Formats: sequence, C-alpha cells, structure tokens
Amino acid sequence: MGITSWAPAGIGGRAEPVEHGVWLDASHVRPLPGADYSHIPTRTISAAGKQSWTLQDLPHRPGTRLIHVIGCHPGTPLTLDQTLDALRQPRTVPCHTCKAATSLPT
Repeated sequence: MGITSWAPAGIGGRAEPVEHGVWLDASHVRPLPGADYSHIPTRTISAAGKQSWTLQDLPHRPGTRLIHVIGCHPGTPLTLDQTLDALRQPRTVPCHTCKAATSLPT
C-alpha cells in the first residue's frame, strides 16, 4: 500500500502521479471515520533474525547514534544481532519516536 502524490516526470517537467510506499507505526496514524480498512494488508516486524532496524549517526552530536525501526529513518537494514551489538556501544540509543526499544527482545 502506498500514498499517491505528484512528482516531476522527465525533461518536460510535467507532473505525474507516483505511488510512494511507506511504513508507519500505528501510533502515527488514525482511521478516517466511516472508512473500511479490512482490505489493507498489515505486517508486524518480527525480531527473529529479520532485518528490522536501521542505524543513524547524528552529525550534530559526533559519536552518538540512534537505532530505528525500519521505516522510521532511511539506512542499511540491520539484523537483530547487529542491532544488539550496536546498542552495546557507548552513546547508541533506541529512537523514542518509532519506539525501537519496544521492538527488541527483553
């Protein structure tokens, strides 16, 4: 599922509709009254060895990094082991916006 928006196409500069796929945490969306969402596919991200997180270096805070649930911030996908290894490093924390900590095993 995606969101359709207008984007420039080609050299002529004409705008054409383009679908953009997005990942959203349930806390970032709300249903429209009266809309039927039963046909919209949903997926949960499994922590069982899947590539489900990304790592962001913060240039304005050298040495500080954030772990994100995939879709919150672009980046190379990380496996669970890579994510846990990164979190063991000093100044690496889970993102509060996407609630990355809740997607990790306790």
